[in-house]
Amino acid sequence: MPIEQKPVIAISLLSEIAQAISHLNPDRALLFLTESAVSVTESAGALLLTPHEKINIMVPFVRSFLESLPEPQINDDFLKECFRTFIRVRDSLQIPGTTEYEISPRHPVRKMSAWPVMLAGKPVALLVIFKPEDRTDFSQEQRSFLEILTPFMGSLFENFRLNNEMIHKNSRLSALYEISQQAESLIDFRNIYDALGKVARSFINFDSYLLYFLSSDGKTLEVKADDTVTGPFPRVIRIGEGPVGLAAKEMKPYLTYSQEYNSVLILPIEVSGRLIGVLAIGSRKPYAYRDEDIIGLQIIATQIASIDHMFKDLINLKGFTERILESMTSGVLIFDPAGRVTYANPEIRLIMGRQFPEGWSPFDTAEKLPGRLNELMIDVLETNITLENEKVRLKAAGTIRIVEVNAFPFRNEGGSMLGTAFFIKDVTQISALEEQLKRADKLSAIGVLAAGVAHEIRNPLTGMKMIVQLLEAEFAADDNRREPLGIIQREIDRLESIVGNLLDFAKPSKPKAIDVVPAKVVEDCYQLIKNQLGKQSIQFETHINGVCPVIVGDPDQLKQVFINILTNAIHAIGRNGRLTVNIDSRDDHVVVAFEDTGIGIPAERLPDIFNPFMTTKEDGTGLGLSMAQRIVEEHGGRIEVQSVSGEGSTFTVFLPRKST
Repeated sequence: MPIEQKPVIAISLLSEIAQAISHLNPDRALLFLTESAVSVTESAGALLLTPHEKINIMVPFVRSFLESLPEPQINDDFLKECFRTFIRVRDSLQIPGTTEYEISPRHPVRKMSAWPVMLAGKPVALLVIFKPEDRTDFSQEQRSFLEILTPFMGSLFENFRLNNEMIHKNSRLSALYEISQQAESLIDFRNIYDALGKVARSFINFDSYLLYFLSSDGKTLEVKADDTVTGPFPRVIRIGEGPVGLAAKEMKPYLTYSQEYNSVLILPIEVSGRLIGVLAIGSRKPYAYRDEDIIGLQIIATQIASIDHMFKDLINLKGFTERILESMTSGVLIFDPAGRVTYANPEIRLIMGRQFPEGWSPFDTAEKLPGRLNELMIDVLETNITLENEKVRLKAAGTIRIVEVNAFPFRNEGGSMLGTAFFIKDVTQISALEEQLKRADKLSAIGVLAAGVAHEIRNPLTGMKMIVQLLEAEFAADDNRREPLGIIQREIDRLESIVGNLLDFAKPSKPKAIDVVPAKVVEDCYQLIKNQLGKQSIQFETHINGVCPVIVGDPDQLKQVFINILTNAIHAIGRNGRLTVNIDSRDDHVVVAFEDTGIGIPAERLPDIFNPFMTTKEDGTGLGLSMAQRIVEEHGGRIEVQSVSGEGSTFTVFLPRKST
């Protein structure tokens, strides 16, 4: 390729880069820019390096090497030399320009060069480019491209940092839960104080061992040791009573004796100045314990009690975190680094309509999630890339739902993966409202257009109608020349009917606000269509669940809605079918469902059936369902549709019930 064409290629690629940056996450965009640098400079590969926060070394952030060439070995010595280059650039008195930097004499510029990635005049990373064997320098066009590219990278690094902060905030609850869960698995709390007895026996002899814990009311001490253990004192003691009670009250050790044991050591166990319990050990030997035994045992007991206290705090934290996760309106799934579920809150089970047992994985082919959701989960778990506000359509049991998916991988301080948290929220109603707003805007614009068109058409039609009537008057009733005029007259009448529908659609009348019984409206509609039902041998049934509540609305407009739906159902059924109307009360709404056994609506056409001028009838205007939906929405309700091609459709009208 001629050298003079390279600037054109670079400009084209810059346009592609701009598109990519606007659509990709910062980490993916940085990978794309690194790959672009390799492509434009015709290099063997490139490394994007960032300084480690705590040690003097650079960390590979992104790498891109040609598959046809062996990838170079990147060791710690090389990364330390790159760090020294980064410091040299950072501490330079001059603002670093586009000149390539030599990493070290061991890595001369003819083989590789470092280009500072700048943000606000300061380097934030290094782009190390490995040159091919047959070329040691870059062309002027390639240098210009790198000069443009590196500030983009600097801005993306800042975006990546801000994005990470957001991810950490969103995943903090999940991380806390994971930490507490891991902590719980480290030790069995039934055995933690058994360890105290075992450790104590390793350096001090005793014949009895009793471990008391403070009761929940803080007034008594109760033995928590195994039932087979016996000791010199009762199993329940009040604070301040006897040697054990006094040791607890005064928070200091006691050496005493009993009838059975000649030496008894009583040791309060405390954490941060707070009494946890009391340890009492006894020996039949006289003078069995000395001060050094008390000190040693006190250290052991305090350390074990501190561990117990810390782990109980973590378990409490886990319980607190679980309560938060369980009360969230979003479904939560937490995966371990191997891609298996460690936690699923109740909401995710409700949204998905299934259980997520511990260990479940989207990689298991036998238990895949529906639609694109399973592929999204696998992609996030494999790439460890953040996923934000991804909407997915799910179809289950004939119902379509829309969920919004967010996923946040979380890591420890060393960068190792702890797991991934998925937050899944049912946004079906929100999406429906958004679509309703979009449709309302569209209908408003179409209404204005329809009103203008109807006005402009009606005037010429009036003139045409008058001329036809004058022409008809000039011919006798049996004159054959009247027949074409009759056809013109009928077509003019049909156009006037269409214009009337357009005007009704554009400027609907305001609904009345009177008490209406939906069952009565359905009965009135049946009287209008029963002849047609009989002609087509269609069975018609109405079912009312209980007493039909009253709504407030316009009976004439609601009759228009119901007639439109019933007429469409009759056309869809053809002959020998069934049309059922179910009237029910649900929450604060009266629900009128029209169920037919017709031909159904293809899935690809369902989203458009309420759009104006959308019709499958040869003589239809496509305004019926649009007007029906507008009337129902003006009554504060909504229409939902479920249909299976070849099986039938159900149009469900929700109308607010009259408040009492």
